[in-house]
Amino acid sequence: MRATLKAMSTEEEELLATFVASMPAEYRGAFDHEATRAHEAIVRRRHGRSTHVEIWRELEGRVVAICVVADDRPGLLSRISAALVARQIDVVSAHAYCRPREDGTVEAVDLLWIRRLPGPTGAVGPIREKDIVALGEAIDRDATEAPTEPISSPTPLASGTSARVRFETDEKDGSTILTVEAVDRPGLLLAVTQALFRADVQIVGLRATTERGSAVDRFKLADADGTPLRRERLFTLQIAILGAIDDCSFASQRRSAG
Repeated sequence: MRATLKAMSTEEEELLATFVASMPAEYRGAFDHEATRAHEAIVRRRHGRSTHVEIWRELEGRVVAICVVADDRPGLLSRISAALVARQIDVVSAHAYCRPREDGTVEAVDLLWIRRLPGPTGAVGPIREKDIVALGEAIDRDATEAPTEPISSPTPLASGTSARVRFETDEKDGSTILTVEAVDRPGLLLAVTQALFRADVQIVGLRATTERGSAVDRFKLADADGTPLRRERLFTLQIAILGAIDDCSFASQRRSAG
């Protein structure tokens, strides 16, 4: 069901204020009042479902913005990416956040701008409501299954691509910020999130953008227990990410050649 906006009641205004206050500061600085209203309404319509997906905005170029709301769990973002790749849908940009709920659980609120990959003629087909329903069912099914490692191929030790991977420390909370810059290609976000999942690293936040064929993805990371990543882990993690990007690049080239 597509999100629609109307005049707010006092109760709805209070619910919106509570929702916005529960979200990270990065979210509050990134979205306007209209967008936060749409997101909060979608979160509310989740009800008791483990995963809920809706379109909240349609843009030019057959890009649609979706909101995925789910119980936060290891590998969730990777599973969302895998469900999109399996349906020939590309991620144009993405923001991912976590927020505490009143019952003490943590809820993921992931906002993705997506577009169907071009067909053999180069035409880009529309993403319809039924596609979003099927996507939500796939994410829900995958998210409730026991985590598995989708890729078992060996990881190269160095990148043959022009990708750049760097780590920084967030001065506010000591968390690790990972920035990945690479040529945009289908499955890139999936490759990076799977590499992080296999390394038992939590994705606490994400901001992914694509401009002029280049992807810049910024991940906020933590160790499995929620603590900041140890510096000695970063080199190994960097190698794994570059290897995953290499695999993604090779697979993309094979598809183009075929």
